[in-house]
Amino acid sequence: MTLRDTVVDAVCGQRDQIPLVLAVCTVMGLLLAFPLFLLEPGTVGYTIAVLDGILVAVCLAVLGPTYWYCVKRRMD
Repeated sequence: MTLRDTVVDAVCGQRDQIPLVLAVCTVMGLLLAFPLFLLEPGTVGYTIAVLDGILVAVCLAVLGPTYWYCVKRRMD
């Protein structure tokens, strides 16, 4: 068994928790809309909000396809 198979098995073993994490990331993304519209660009708070937005986007971009792959793998 390769390292990739071991990691995929470990991640897909937590498949039931992925939708919860996706929901939390989605809510965090929705809540980020307020600071991005209300804060002025160039302030420290705005910079933190942009970094949080990047983290949320990365979270959604990684966990979405991961969940899809794990469900597809389970069906096969």
